[in-house]
Amino acid sequence: MIVASVFSYSEQNVIHISDKLVVGGAFIISCIFGIYAAVKPDWIYPKGGDGQQSQRKIIGHHPDCEEFNNHVIKIKNSILCPGCYGLALGSVISILLMSGYIVFPIEIQKIHLYVLIILGMLLIVLNFVEIIIPATTAYFHLISNIFLVISFFLIILGILHLTGNMIFGLLAVLISYLWLDTRVQLSDWRHSQVCQNCIESCKVY
Repeated sequence: MIVASVFSYSEQNVIHISDKLVVGGAFIISCIFGIYAAVKPDWIYPKGGDGQQSQRKIIGHHPDCEEFNNHVIKIKNSILCPGCYGLALGSVISILLMSGYIVFPIEIQKIHLYVLIILGMLLIVLNFVEIIIPATTAYFHLISNIFLVISFFLIILGILHLTGNMIFGLLAVLISYLWLDTRVQLSDWRHSQVCQNCIESCKVY
């Protein structure tokens, strides 16, 4: 996708409003879907287990266990999953950014487009690394996931403008799904590691 962006770039690339509407609309619909999935993750990714899940109450999308204390955020009387709600907040912000991009005409220099793509990919790498590091805090996890969705927006914007091609913009949206699924798989792997290394017999993951 990046190679195609390099070789297909032209100063005469024109982003039509129809291209913005299709690519931006696909991204916004994906974000809305992502918000729902973040609030109701079991609808998309049902949890497995060995039949002993009833031994642990699920709070903030995680088992009520001391080993998972740094995987949740407590706000007043609510316990939230920083990963899921980070993705939800990031989706809300990205919807606003994409809506503004569709409505307001902007011109971005070529070098700035590459900066947007590189920054977006660095944020994705940071998110993946942060997931597998056990020492990170819940609030850093929240911020990391907010910027994960924003990174998708930056990459989609950069690719669409560099190529001037709606198909590549939609391809960037599709690849964002794959990046997000990778994030979910890494998160499940991390949860499984925490659970399996625990001496308690209640194995939720």
